[in-house]
Amino acid sequence: MMARQFEILRSRALPYLLIAPIVLLVAAVSLYPAFYAVWLASTDANLLHLARAKFIGLQNFARMLDDDIFLAGLWRTLRWDVVVVGVELTLALPMALFLNLRFRGRGLLRAAVVVPYIIPPAVTALLFVYAFDGSFGVVNDILVRLGLQATYVSWLSDPLRSFAVVAGAMVWSGTPLMVIVLLAVLQSIPGELYEAASIDGASAWQAFRRITLPHLMPTILFLLLLRTIWMSNHIDMIFITTRGGPGFANYTEALYSFMLTAQFDIGYASSVAVVLAVLLLAASAAYVRHLARMVLA
Repeated sequence: MMARQFEILRSRALPYLLIAPIVLLVAAVSLYPAFYAVWLASTDANLLHLARAKFIGLQNFARMLDDDIFLAGLWRTLRWDVVVVGVELTLALPMALFLNLRFRGRGLLRAAVVVPYIIPPAVTALLFVYAFDGSFGVVNDILVRLGLQATYVSWLSDPLRSFAVVAGAMVWSGTPLMVIVLLAVLQSIPGELYEAASIDGASAWQAFRRITLPHLMPTILFLLLLRTIWMSNHIDMIFITTRGGPGFANYTEALYSFMLTAQFDIGYASSVAVVLAVLLLAASAAYVRHLARMVLA
């Protein structure tokens, strides 16, 4: 009888034992850093004397209310997310629709589309820095030759122009991912649906609106969520191109946290990162709930 109970207990415990290593690994690489960041956010920790960090409660979070860089960074982060992700989707959808057509050289063109995505972001950032350089940039040269500019312009010294350059670099690098994913979904749509729509006399626009778009919409919404999270935490493209400048014009919350860490103020940097994480978590939860309702409707 005891042997039977032991066998049942072992069979029930086996699944948990099998997943225990991966659970411990996730806890080690995800949960522990997250809880440690929350603890740092409640201290006056400095990287130069981290061992002497003192608990200060919510003082770092209260400090944010008087921090103009942090408060303006909320708007700049939102602007960065909306512009980059919105332009990426605007470009990716027609590109995916075009690459889904049958024409000679389609395979080569599909491979070429992926190239910007596989180039490291740091390399892409440097390419855009040199292209838009105020002294010898090729973009200035082209615009002057076409008569669109009277003289060379220092793109990265102007708040609006520098944002356009950074956003353009990120769009160029990130759009291929959306194209690839949307193209995969397009290829999974049964061709019989379009044949039936053609027989019924549906136009190309009606077929797109009634067949293509409903199949794409869940993936589009999911891509928007993922890209928004990624963009909110993105640092390297902004840092390499402008270092957040001119001034603080391109400081997002993620970049601000990074720059505070570079100044050894790890306690306040952690509090900024924690607030950003909480905002993203709340927005993601609401977004996923809305997405689930749309899919199940």
